[in-house]
Parts: sequence; C-alpha cells; structure tokens
Amino acid sequence: MPTILIVILTIIASLLFLLFIVPRSLMAIKTAKLKGKPAPIVHKKSAKRIKSGGKTILYFFTPSCRACKMQEPIISRVKKQHSTAVFKIDASQNREAASAYGVMGVPFLAFIEGGKLVSAKSGVQQEQTLIAFLAPQ
Repeated sequence: MPTILIVILTIIASLLFLLFIVPRSLMAIKTAKLKGKPAPIVHKKSAKRIKSGGKTILYFFTPSCRACKMQEPIISRVKKQHSTAVFKIDASQNREAASAYGVMGVPFLAFIEGGKLVSAKSGVQQEQTLIAFLAPQ
C-alpha cells in the first residue's frame, strides 16, 4: 500500500511541475531573449511612447482574472502619482501581443525603457516594484 501512495505522490508532483514550473521557465526564456532588444510594437497607442524612449509599462490582463483586479488599483495609483505611461492590453483580445512578450499568465507587466524591454514580471506586483522601475537612475 505505501508503494502505491509513493507512486501517486510522484505522479502528482510531476504534473505540478509540468503545469507550473515549465510554463514559467518558457516565459523566462522568451523574456530573456527580448531583454535589451527593441520592444515589439504590439499596441498602437503605445508605439509612439515606446519609440520616444520614455519609461513605459505594458500591463497585460484579462477581464476575468482576479489577480488582475488586485493589480488594477496599484497600477492606477502609480500612474497618477508618477505621471507615467501605462498601457493596458487585454491579453484575451490581443493574443499576438501577449505572444510577442511571452505572456504565460496574467497579470503580466513589461517594463520598457529607451525603446527596449528592461524586464518583465508575472503575477501581482507591489507598488514598490513599479516605483523602483520609474525612479530616475
């Protein structure tokens, strides 16, 4: 009986690995390939801002995402306080845009500076993370 339990737990651990670790690794690989290169222009409104070289945040979300609803007030506060360009992109409606940035889950934030992708983060990000990116260096 304990052998069956070990086999079942091993299978569950393998499935969890495939469901959670592998997709994040693929996102990290895609983001790493883009890092330091010109940011893909996938959003008409953001194109001018990205090309101008200013600091820009692309915020990928979906309307049904609960974590996105938690991220929304943080994004709004930072946008107002720092007068920065934040472009909201519905990942369910703009699949090619999400694919261009390697979005594997939402919320997803792409940080662009000087027309190049500086970093990207998946999951709810705290206000300090956004402010750190916007701070002059």
